Amino acid sequence: MKNYRAIATSVAIAAMIISVSSCGIYGKYKSDNGVIEEQISVPSYREIFTEPELVSLIDTALAHNLDLRMAHERVNQADAQFTAAKLAYLPHIHIGGSPAVTMNAASGASTLTYTMGTAAWEIDIFGRLTNRKRIAKMTLEQMKDYEQAARTELVSAVATLYYTLQMLDAQIAATDAAEHNWEESVRAMKEMKEAGLADEAGVSQFEGSYYATRTAGKSLRYVRTVAENSLHLLLSSESYDLMRGPISAAVNPKINLETVEGLDLNAVRVRPDVRATEMRLAQSFYNVNLARANCCPSITLGGTIGWANGGLLYNAIGGLLQPLFNAGENIAALRVSKSQYEESKMAYASALLNAGTDVNNAVAGIRSYRDQIDDCRNRVEAMTRALEATQLKMKFGRGTYLEVLTAQNDLLDAQIDEISNTCSILTSIVDLYQALGGGKE
Repeated sequence: MKNYRAIATSVAIAAMIISVSSCGIYGKYKSDNGVIEEQISVPSYREIFTEPELVSLIDTALAHNLDLRMAHERVNQADAQFTAAKLAYLPHIHIGGSPAVTMNAASGASTLTYTMGTAAWEIDIFGRLTNRKRIAKMTLEQMKDYEQAARTELVSAVATLYYTLQMLDAQIAATDAAEHNWEESVRAMKEMKEAGLADEAGVSQFEGSYYATRTAGKSLRYVRTVAENSLHLLLSSESYDLMRGPISAAVNPKINLETVEGLDLNAVRVRPDVRATEMRLAQSFYNVNLARANCCPSITLGGTIGWANGGLLYNAIGGLLQPLFNAGENIAALRVSKSQYEESKMAYASALLNAGTDVNNAVAGIRSYRDQIDDCRNRVEAMTRALEATQLKMKFGRGTYLEVLTAQNDLLDAQIDEISNTCSILTSIVDLYQALGGGKE
């Protein structure tokens, strides 16, 4: 009977303390953001990146990339921790034998006892278990968001490398063509020198440009090899065939750019990395609650069951532990958790601003590079005509080799710039896809 009275007394004391110290312990996190009035529907990568070779590469990366698989395992770990936090409401029960003999020295009598099991149960009056469960849940949501962010980043990285390789293929082809032209020009200049129509300086100038172009081609091939190795790393495969088609600026994202430009900042908070930052903010909120709860008493029920001298023996006890000063650790932990909560607020606000800036920069990039594409094409056409004209002039003795040198170099530069601009359009589309958080697959 005394045990039951002790339990009742503990519960009564706890009830009195609740009215004084439980403020803020049970609060739930609520986002401070306004309601999203306009939401952008981001197409999946299969709708944005329509080239079969690119889609195949993305599918392979999503299936085999080691970083993404590790992110998925972190989700599994967080899920296991959340399950454990939910089961913490159940009592701790231990089954096992523990025999003992007690000897009375005066009477010589002995008592044999055998403990068969023990149990302990914390009553969650002050929200310790509840806040730990909520922290575990927010951690699980955060890991899911990180996995989605890693998935979006992987898709974007594969697409960027694919377009980079297309650009390098085109630039190498242009450089090889220029190298062939320079080789023909050197041969022609040597023939003109033998005929007395050119001098050694002209031949040397053409030879210098020829070797410079060869060097540029070799440098581009090295860069392409590095890019291919990087793509193999994302695929987690060294033997995958990196097939690709020619580069083209005819890709149009299935996203209304005007709508994106007028997008409210709150809309980008659905981006997975931004959501992950908000889940970290929610964890900080519940950490404050937990720190407050740790300053309150802990109430536990416990008991044992066993056997003594042929009869069943059981015992039940209740306990209340009220932390007082604890060397100032509990108060310091509460202050630290409050400061971390404020820090998390600022981190979340910064993530929102950065996400909005990413969207605006991506849209501006698409518009800018598209505006330049016609100028780049016209420049290539003009430089092609200029080269043909200077070659004719020189052939009939009315031009100089310096004019041909300049025209041929200008043509190669124009071709390289046009290819780079086309690649920039495509990678800006990738940037917009990633800035909006990636499509739902």
